[in-house]
Amino acid sequence: MRGSWTPPSVAADQFGVFSAEQALAAGYSHYQIRRLLRDGRWSTVVGSVYTASASTLGAAALARAAQLAVQCDAVVSHLTGAALRGLVVPFDPDLHLIVPLDSRVRIRGVRTHRVPIDDDDVDVVDGILTTGIVRTVVDSILWLPEDHGRALVIDALQRRLIDVDDLRSGLASVGRRHGIGRARSILEAVGGVPHSEMEARVHRLLRDAGIGGWTANTAVHDADGLVGYVDLVFERQLVAVELDGHAYHSDPARFQRDRERQNRLVALGYVVLRFAWDDVVHRSASLLTQVRGALARAAA
Repeated sequence: MRGSWTPPSVAADQFGVFSAEQALAAGYSHYQIRRLLRDGRWSTVVGSVYTASASTLGAAALARAAQLAVQCDAVVSHLTGAALRGLVVPFDPDLHLIVPLDSRVRIRGVRTHRVPIDDDDVDVVDGILTTGIVRTVVDSILWLPEDHGRALVIDALQRRLIDVDDLRSGLASVGRRHGIGRARSILEAVGGVPHSEMEARVHRLLRDAGIGGWTANTAVHDADGLVGYVDLVFERQLVAVELDGHAYHSDPARFQRDRERQNRLVALGYVVLRFAWDDVVHRSASLLTQVRGALARAAA
């Protein structure tokens, strides 16, 4: 080991980061570690976690470094979890982790959150234990200023990673936490914003065709409560337009939920039209004909 500065082999599986304990286990002494840091061969990422990489560390490396630093069961969360998924978040000098409720770890550069988390709210991204996408967005908007939170939600919605129903359920599940009022305001603010390129295209098609009287991402209720947020609603004519992206076909749970929602809409008297991406892009004339036909029949 004398004269060597190559990081422990475990670093290759940890995005280039490694802990002091891992360096010691690989045969380095405390003196060698201090000298390598002093000479700039290694650099500190956070706490007693280092890297020998000269390049800027990515989101996965930073998330893994934070977990190594706290040395306890920790779940990457909040803005660090959002960055790990490639979502739009502002720079934060701290790395965020949810730690056990009885944890007392304090490390400069690591923001620990002692909040309850269920197994269903935990996911694995790039081999890193992190909060699920809904919990990630919910925790982030509880933490962020409203403008940044709104940008994050729109980004996640437009990528079809979540929908507004997911977020409302997620907010309800976390109970009364600081920022809950701001988070609800964010959801209300994005209600009419197109949540995908598909929705934006349909909005343009309808406007260019002179078809008005609709609202986007509209809450519909029945006697049992919230049916859901429908992509487009012509409330006076009771016509609902649902746009089925890739997630509709690939996610069985979402497929089942959408089918139940459609049945409840029909029970309320709505005519439900469903369109896929190909309908919007390649059969737009037929789409407009079907919408006009449904509106005409409702007015007859």
